Amino acid sequence: MTLQQQGRLRTLLRAPEARRFARTLTGCVLSYGAARLATLPEGYWALITTLIVVTQPSLTQALTIARDQIIGACIGAIVGGIGIVVVDHGVDPLTVFAIALLPLAAMAAARPGLRLACVTLVIVVLVPGDSGSAFVRPLHRVAEILIGTAAAFVATVMWPNRALKGAHRNARDCLEALSQLMQLKLAAAPDEATMARLETRSLDAQKALADALEEAEREHVFVPILRGSADAVDKVPPFLSRLHRDVLVVCQAFAHEHRDDARPAVDRAWLALPRVLSLLADAVGAAQLNKDKLREARAMLDPLLKRINARVDGEPALPTPGIDLVLALIAKDADGLIQVLMPPGKGAAT
Repeated sequence: MTLQQQGRLRTLLRAPEARRFARTLTGCVLSYGAARLATLPEGYWALITTLIVVTQPSLTQALTIARDQIIGACIGAIVGGIGIVVVDHGVDPLTVFAIALLPLAAMAAARPGLRLACVTLVIVVLVPGDSGSAFVRPLHRVAEILIGTAAAFVATVMWPNRALKGAHRNARDCLEALSQLMQLKLAAAPDEATMARLETRSLDAQKALADALEEAEREHVFVPILRGSADAVDKVPPFLSRLHRDVLVVCQAFAHEHRDDARPAVDRAWLALPRVLSLLADAVGAAQLNKDKLREARAMLDPLLKRINARVDGEPALPTPGIDLVLALIAKDADGLIQVLMPPGKGAAT
């Protein structure tokens, strides 16, 4: 096998789809094996439960579905057990089922995740059992759900989604959108539709970043998050929120200063800001931070920061004081983000 083919194979095996495929197969094997060892007569319910849980896109959702599956099965088994007692006293099973279904259906309407209670009720009350005790079926049903859920959990732990990588991608998407939005405004390109799309993209990326970080916190028991510069993405959201707000204020300031289709006079030094944000996007795009991009962004920011810090009361008035003030805030926030990702003294000389 050539080096190129080996590289393609490694890329394929590391793809999210490959992890989900391996997680599904692992869960099914574990579930089927455990059901056979437990000699459950309807072990396929364990497999069904495993597939429902293990195919969830995140560990958070898998845990939620697993919890609801167990609670729903237990509730259905308890209600079904009560129904069996009533049926043993001579009441028609269909009548017992219809009456017992009403509260369970109402519960499923309020919390759809517990709809398995209704399915369990059907199996316990209406499906004829063997010659053994009628109460064995509810116990088997709960055991199957527990086995299926446990197998899905083990498979999810063995093949986690690596949410931290998704967090880095979301941070990159947000910074790229803000960079493009600033570039449009500084170039006086009044493309309102594109700017609205970029603003939405930035907001969506910030929300996805928050979700990915929450998922990563759940995964960190199995995929430890090192608190070094390579994993500082968990400190990025406040800076992204401030940058997003500042860029929108710049857009509003441009709209206010814009007169008769004339472009507001903006110091050309500020034209470096979109490039700084683009470099930051490239830097955080992967779990291993690109420190070369960070150093390049810092080098582009240094002249701006020196000018901002050198402002004194006796200087002439700026041509667009409102815009310059907000652009200075963007430069400060970008510098703060760089310091979080690559603190002074760490990486400056590497």
